[in-house]
Amino acid sequence: METLHSENGDYQIMTYVPPGNAPAGGWPVIYLLDGNAAFAPAASMMASYSCSRCPMQPGVVVAIGYPGKSRRDQDYRPATQEVKLESNPAGGTYDPGAPGNAQAFTRFVMQELKPHIETQLPIDHQRQALFGHSYGGLYTLYTALTQPDTFQHFYAASPSVWWNNRYLMTLAKQPPKKWPDRLRLTVGEYEQSLQQSEMQLPAEQREVLARHRQQRAMVDGVRELAWSLQAMPEGARHVSFMLYPGQSHMTVMPLALQDALLDHFAR
Repeated sequence: METLHSENGDYQIMTYVPPGNAPAGGWPVIYLLDGNAAFAPAASMMASYSCSRCPMQPGVVVAIGYPGKSRRDQDYRPATQEVKLESNPAGGTYDPGAPGNAQAFTRFVMQELKPHIETQLPIDHQRQALFGHSYGGLYTLYTALTQPDTFQHFYAASPSVWWNNRYLMTLAKQPPKKWPDRLRLTVGEYEQSLQQSEMQLPAEQREVLARHRQQRAMVDGVRELAWSLQAMPEGARHVSFMLYPGQSHMTVMPLALQDALLDHFAR
């Protein structure tokens, strides 16, 4: 674990490196957003699933986190001319959070973090992936559509399709200048509705929560976004969609992360 200083603020970087020598072409690598939460399960899976009889080949995990307060609102949401506030079913609007500046975060990843990692480890530049969940999924999709050359594989788990008046839908009206090798969109079954356990909540709380999820329409939005991209020339070859039964926005991340690792590091 180490701290990198940048003009955006400090980042806590956690790296998993497999034992043994790197392949001739360097290690395949995956970069994880929300690294404080994602690194431990990812490192455990890499160690468990990359034995000689296992489905994955060894590779490097680089998790991007924060040594203190998270700045994900700023880092994972693009700077736009206007941000439409989201209505709160309980009244008023939700706090918009810090202004987004994903463009600056991309500069950090591409101009500071990647070169830093590559001075320490031999990396296969043709086998690099990005994984993000929620706002991290928003950033992953934003990057895949605007800068597809930065990684070969993009895994956008539960991307915030509702944000800023469905910004991603507008962005996806034009195909990327180049399709990444793989762009996977995933979402949990109960991200748009109540779970069975939530039916026991007080009626008013249950109604507000149901309206909140319905207005975000995560399941419909992610699926429709995937379909729109698949309908574009060459899109169906590169874009996939996966729905995880029985999972909520909070519980789906480990499953999506596991599938991303299994796919990216497949033997």
